[in-house]
Amino acid sequence: MKHFLKITLFFWIAISSAQTKLEMTPKGFAPIEIQIPNRPNNKLIEQSKAWASYYNVKAYDVFDVTENSITIEALNENACYYWNLGVKYNYDIKYILKIVFGENQKYTLTFTVKEIYTDAVPLKSTIADFFTAEGKLKEDFTDVKPSLERTVNEIVKSYTRFIAQ
Repeated sequence: MKHFLKITLFFWIAISSAQTKLEMTPKGFAPIEIQIPNRPNNKLIEQSKAWASYYNVKAYDVFDVTENSITIEALNENACYYWNLGVKYNYDIKYILKIVFGENQKYTLTFTVKEIYTDAVPLKSTIADFFTAEGKLKEDFTDVKPSLERTVNEIVKSYTRFIAQ
């Protein structure tokens, strides 16, 4: 029995770590392609709407709904942070999640950071402003990249798990 549990745990870890992770670049996040359950698109769109209301309790908007795509816009508080002189600065983001259900049981998910906020005030900054002209992360913002990637991947993971049900 112990061996069975160890094998099961090993496969569970391998499968969960094999999921595609979004990485922040100066251009934002690249779209990813994910397997979808064998369901009609209209059911997947309804599930996407249900996920939006479940995950984004405070505020969200669903728009551009077609027979094979849906766009969700929502606010995520404390999405990322950075430290400056021992003070932690938190950023909220307004994001757009565009899902296009395609052929061969796959869908394309595009995550875009629309706006960045601090203390409920929109900043004029974009993701590109955290990087140098050469595409390297600016020294003062080393915590922004891992913290925002963690948030974005949590959102995507929540969505993919909800859809897989």
